[in-house]
Amino acid sequence: MNFIVIGCGRVGSELAYRLYQNGYKVVVVDNNRASFNRLHADFHGRTVEGEVLSLDTLTRAGVATSDGVAVVTNSDTLNAVIGHAIR
Repeated sequence: MNFIVIGCGRVGSELAYRLYQNGYKVVVVDNNRASFNRLHADFHGRTVEGEVLSLDTLTRAGVATSDGVAVVTNSDTLNAVIGHAIR
């Protein structure tokens, strides 16, 4: 199964790693490349750097064919907007 995690802070990086450990193909999206440093060293999913409200970024992440998306940025408002946009 394919899963996208939008936001690579403490919650997003841990969620991505746990999903990866459980056999999911995981794509992590964040607008700050340095955020990907939070991912565990043995995480072997994909990362996509870009503006999370951009259709191009979401397309590169594979949102159209994903089985699930978790939106866990540090902004509740942004999370709601992204969640509404991709449903």
